[in-house]
Amino acid sequence: MSTTLTIRNLDEEVKQKLRLRAAENQTSMEAEARAILTRAVNEPQALAPPRNAEELKERLKAVRGIWKDRARGRSTDEIMQELRGDE
Repeated sequence: MSTTLTIRNLDEEVKQKLRLRAAENQTSMEAEARAILTRAVNEPQALAPPRNAEELKERLKAVRGIWKDRARGRSTDEIMQELRGDE
């Protein structure tokens, strides 16, 4: 299945960055744009900004729940030291 997408009025700076990124990856600008679009639409919705304060609170609760059992009264610095293996 072949689909054509035309992007008009693309900022020159964005175009240049796309060209450089494609060169770094040794691919065409078209292939690079296709890869970027594919990654963007396949990202989980959790990465999208929260729509409202209530959604933000729910996301924070979920994260707190992940760490609550691991904290055992320790500070964030203490947890990070343990994770890094610092003495």
